[in-house]
Amino acid sequence: MTRISTSLGYVLFLLAATPSFGQTSGATMTQPIVAVAKMDDQAGSGQSGTLTQMILTAIAGTQKFRVMERGQLDVLTQEQVRGRSGLVTSRNGGKVGGFQAADYQIYGTITSLSASKSSDFGSTLLLGALSGGSKGGQATNCYGGKVTLSVDIRITDGSSGQIRYVNRIDETQKVGTICGEGVPQANAAVLLRSAAEKIAYGLVTAVYPVKVANVSADGTVILNYGQGSVVVGNQLTVFAPGEKVIDPDTGREIGSSETAMGILQVTDVQNSFSKARPIAGFNAGPPQVRYIARPATAADIAQFKSSKRR
Repeated sequence: MTRISTSLGYVLFLLAATPSFGQTSGATMTQPIVAVAKMDDQAGSGQSGTLTQMILTAIAGTQKFRVMERGQLDVLTQEQVRGRSGLVTSRNGGKVGGFQAADYQIYGTITSLSASKSSDFGSTLLLGALSGGSKGGQATNCYGGKVTLSVDIRITDGSSGQIRYVNRIDETQKVGTICGEGVPQANAAVLLRSAAEKIAYGLVTAVYPVKVANVSADGTVILNYGQGSVVVGNQLTVFAPGEKVIDPDTGREIGSSETAMGILQVTDVQNSFSKARPIAGFNAGPPQVRYIARPATAADIAQFKSSKRR
């Protein structure tokens, strides 16, 4: 199976969004920086600030970017003003400003936070048996439930303001059985963290796709992403890069052809890398270093299961 991979690199590489003072290593200076605006809270969940901080943490955890919360610029500017006034010692000669503009910015909105219940007939029967039947002629019903968080994410080009990437994250968490009246309760931190990691994964892999970094003698595949980007059990389709695709009108590279080679399953996740094993495909041989890995779709899984049966 051959696909065309859209080339996004020309959009997503960013300038640093750090002040001009301070010491920064050469390696760090080469990393793109993304600015994250505080999430809007259309749903009135009260979780906007928490989700914003979790997104910052998840992106920074990939070690591919430096990140900045836009709301912190005011704090940094005030500190520079204090330095200029002599109230505090300044290392930048009392200069105010000097921040480099970020060309890549993340905006988002918590659009809904909803809970739903579904009848749990087995628990209703069990409760009735344990309580000796209904009270006052009315049975107590039991319900299962789930809580769903929906977040709209958009990424813009800082130089033009054009929206370059849009996605909707729907994160659902099942909750325990509830008997009688009540609303399903979920662990908000787990729900928000999962949504933040999905947002970070979408951003980071659009700029730097997950790639095969090494293949051990025992067949274990090392991927160049770890915690915050993949989790144990994830299935990824591996693609071999092909020829570049050039727009005949502009002469600009718009992508490259790719061939799906097989599917990996993540077995171990470390801070900066992860391990995986082939579970389908790879009839042409093991994956090679620099091959690209993306989340396996239902079509990918069906394709390789079908080829295995043949």
